[in-house]
Amino acid sequence: MTHSLHREGTIDSLERDYCVFIYPARGFNYAGSAPKIRRLAELIYTCGAANFCPTTLRENMYSEVATPEEVLASIQKDGTRVYSTWNNPEKLKQLLIKMKEADEGISIVVSGLIDRVRVMAREIGLNPHTINMSLGIHGRTELLPPADIRQFTTMCGHAMVAPGLVRNSLRRVKTGKSTAWDESIVLAKPCACGIYNPYRSEEMLNDLAPVYAVSRW
Repeated sequence: MTHSLHREGTIDSLERDYCVFIYPARGFNYAGSAPKIRRLAELIYTCGAANFCPTTLRENMYSEVATPEEVLASIQKDGTRVYSTWNNPEKLKQLLIKMKEADEGISIVVSGLIDRVRVMAREIGLNPHTINMSLGIHGRTELLPPADIRQFTTMCGHAMVAPGLVRNSLRRVKTGKSTAWDESIVLAKPCACGIYNPYRSEEMLNDLAPVYAVSRW
């Protein structure tokens, strides 16, 4: 999915940032897909996703609108899509192993550093049939926020995490009014498809806050 392809940051940081989508396709595996999707979604919970959201709710796991049981129970409609984010490559690998064993016939999309994903797929015995790659940002790039802010905002592919919100979180961490984790949850909540990674965000806030200048006023 293209809305997860444009995440920015260092290689070291992106090595702890992956997305997995459960994506049924009309005309292929759409009809009767609800129970299969629900079983795959259960694997996402049990393997420990960093964030999660089905299209039945449009709210990620940090919005506190539903318990895990209620989220899974909401997957009743064929064609429901499920989005998740992973900060631990080993957990992601275990998820893919379990999904391969489940063999539900539903499309699974993995997004991340391409060489890392390909190595993982090869270790598991998976052969990706399609690869999408970001070609970068073109046009009036001078209108964009700086790269240190974009590493936060690009974790939400629908641009629901505003640059101003990131700067405010940096100020609050810098001035001791909040913790990096609490502010990461603040930043994660607007992401309606659940691909904002609060664990990576916490690391970046802790790294950036010491060098971030704020006015005493």
